Amino acid sequence: ESTKALTFNDQNIKAWYRLAKAHQMLQNWEQAGDAIDSGLKVDKDNKDLKKLQTLLAERVRRARLARQQRERRRAERISRVKDVWKWCKESNIQLGRVSLVTSVTDDEEDDDETQESRWHHHHPHSGKLPQMVQGEWSWPSMFVYPSHSQSDFVEHFAESEMLAMRMVQMFPELEHQEDNTVMPWDYNNEFTCSNLVVYFEVHGNEDQGNLVHPENVERLKDQGSTMRFYESSRALKGDEGADMANVARAIERKHLHKQRKAWKKKHGSLWSKPDPNPVIQVHPAMKLRDVLVHERMIVPNFLVTFVIFPEKHPAHDQYLKEHKCIGILQPE
Repeated sequence: ESTKALTFNDQNIKAWYRLAKAHQMLQNWEQAGDAIDSGLKVDKDNKDLKKLQTLLAERVRRARLARQQRERRRAERISRVKDVWKWCKESNIQLGRVSLVTSVTDDEEDDDETQESRWHHHHPHSGKLPQMVQGEWSWPSMFVYPSHSQSDFVEHFAESEMLAMRMVQMFPELEHQEDNTVMPWDYNNEFTCSNLVVYFEVHGNEDQGNLVHPENVERLKDQGSTMRFYESSRALKGDEGADMANVARAIERKHLHKQRKAWKKKHGSLWSKPDPNPVIQVHPAMKLRDVLVHERMIVPNFLVTFVIFPEKHPAHDQYLKEHKCIGILQPE
């Protein structure tokens, strides 16, 4: 009511006071301070407003300082995303994204047998961006081991670094037959560098044009969409507070709804899914940059993901039955 009254008469000192009190009750300290300041511009000697100003002064100061710090951090993040996008554009590195939410209210109603369930993607968002380390770009990377349901996260993987050098550090060869590998879950000592096969998944189907199934990776086509995706991912993690999380959730649900609707229009159902992603095998002698600039490589969520198997493990054979290997990336 105070806000409505002020739209008709912004000189209403009582309305400014009531608005400040309302924000005080809601613990909206900065808005309370703004209402007090606006009221004192109308009547600089108003006792009630000056008393409330003194009472809330420290909380208002802290709230304004926190907002300034958030805005400064956001400006720094935006600058970093711009730098990443510029580098990817110059280097022909393709970035992608997955949906950050798992459910929306769809227009059509499904029966019990086909009701959509929530899904969770196997491309986790680390919240990390590629960055310059000692004069070159380094990427957050994920090494996934489906045979053992395990994974490793590497925060800085330099573009000039050879995959084999990283693998030697992570999966050293056994010097003696009775030795064990460093992974406690590797009961059969299969994870040694020379025994492993490395792949990356190929995201996107050229035959389908721009249409992407909601569970699949969507290519980020411009700087604006890249920045919005990163900011939404942070907001949904709670980094910007509950209000921003709700806004980001609404935006992501709208995006997911449009994807679902477009897919259903063409294919009839969300259950009409594309085949599992094909893969490309990566020779250990390749550098990370060789992988990043490959024409079929899309980096989901700024996170380079490698899929690694012991060569003779049964899970490896099963994986290749489901994910067709369409090539080998190896030194020329």
